[in-house]
Amino acid sequence: MDLSERLFDAFASRTRPSPDQLIRSTVEPDEGAKLRELLAARTSTELSNYEMRTVVEGNLWALTPDAFLYYLPAFLSACLQSYASVSVLASELIDALTKPARIDIIESFDRLADQPPGLGLPEETIELLRKQQLEWFDSGKPRAVFHERFDDLTDAEGAAILAFFDAFRQVRGADFPFEELEVAVDRNWSRYRTP
Repeated sequence: MDLSERLFDAFASRTRPSPDQLIRSTVEPDEGAKLRELLAARTSTELSNYEMRTVVEGNLWALTPDAFLYYLPAFLSACLQSYASVSVLASELIDALTKPARIDIIESFDRLADQPPGLGLPEETIELLRKQQLEWFDSGKPRAVFHERFDDLTDAEGAAILAFFDAFRQVRGADFPFEELEVAVDRNWSRYRTP
């Protein structure tokens, strides 16, 4: 069984949510309409790379936990098999699979502040964004979303996600120079590694 088959097999018990259960209730109807329309018309095995790139990309946050997990094998498989086509979605997905920590925000804004003059954002803008992001993190919402999505995974699902990270790191590790893949595994997914 190849890894894509393993991913779909591990999540096979996840049922496709009904159209009204695909998008979080807090998402404005107009904002989530295109994504809802696409996912209501496609199973996880029917999503194309083009649809992931043009409709799903940038909108993972809007998916309900059930929808996220139902379509997760398709997203992971596309990242492995067609990275060049879905590289932005891959980065977004790695972020979604990483248990949030306050230090991530601090370090990312420190890197922004270290840009040579004229190449980065103005210092005032960086500090305003840093403050907003830290307030968002301190609200508890990022951790709540992570736990909503992943607290009830089966061992087979968790192990399949870990296998994705192991394979993805081998072929795309250089595209994540701040050790994002290792951090994601260390914070959560390593617990699914068999001794």
